[in-house]
Amino acid sequence: MKTIQIDELPGCRPYLNERSIRVRQSQSGMRLIDFLLEYHPPTPRQQWLDWIEAGDITLDSQPLSISHRMRVGGRYVHAMRDFVEPRVNATIRIIADDESLLVVDKPAPLPVHPSGRFNRNTLTKLLENVYPNVKLRIAHRLDANTTGVVVFTKSSGAAAIVQPQFEQRRVKKTYLVRVQGHVPWDTHHCDLPIGHARSAGLTTDAGNGGARAVHKQGAQAETHFRCLQRNDDGTSMLTAIPVTGRTNQIRVHAAAIGHPVLGDPFYPRQATAGNDQSAIIQTLDIDQPPMCLHAWRLTFRHPQTDQETTYESPAPKWGQATTFAS
Repeated sequence: MKTIQIDELPGCRPYLNERSIRVRQSQSGMRLIDFLLEYHPPTPRQQWLDWIEAGDITLDSQPLSISHRMRVGGRYVHAMRDFVEPRVNATIRIIADDESLLVVDKPAPLPVHPSGRFNRNTLTKLLENVYPNVKLRIAHRLDANTTGVVVFTKSSGAAAIVQPQFEQRRVKKTYLVRVQGHVPWDTHHCDLPIGHARSAGLTTDAGNGGARAVHKQGAQAETHFRCLQRNDDGTSMLTAIPVTGRTNQIRVHAAAIGHPVLGDPFYPRQATAGNDQSAIIQTLDIDQPPMCLHAWRLTFRHPQTDQETTYESPAPKWGQATTFAS
């Protein structure tokens, strides 16, 4: 398996990071400071005020005053000077590389897309530098802390064949997951509905990636769990097959049934109404213990051959003590 090793991370050199800011219709007319506090709650009010005073918040390249009223349209930009991103794991292994697809084994921690503290130190941006003449289109997403199989298409034609398979749940996905505690079952079907945490009364920062929780008004969600091994350290090794594709589904379901994913920084407890997760940073630092969730296998129809093809990522270190059945 070919490995891409990126030793000098582009986001770790100070640079001017200009982030576009989108204004929704419902936010039109809001005072600038009120909008910014709603836009990214974790950032303190004084920090926003300092950026405004320094002229770092602009509309169509013109600095804004604190009295500015937000409007839809125009190009709002937040310029962060001498910006340095956290370090990530940039050892990316190539599982398959052909005319239609690039399939990689994503390490962790490594965000897939630019967001929050990460921009250049993300999977998509790093691969753009490695494949400068190819327009890579990502077919699905993984959390920054989740390892395993990630699929990119190389053409609009390939994307038109692969993307609907993900959207219509025709892709077979199997994850490896190590959870806290010994599960009392060999197989378990979890169908607890999942929705936005705020809708469930869970007080969580909106800037934390849109946390999810189990609640009655949530969307249908189904995960099949199977126990592979109960370990001497009080953990269990499972496979997880998500029937639906809700955000953070496996992590939320595992926590909700009382067996959170080992190393999960955001859903360490039952993710239901009343649990305040607001102070937790979602993306682990590179020196922290890993989150034990791994996208092990993906099966879908190849855009060229129309044959069902399975792509597999080797089990990470935390899962290598177990012999996995097919």
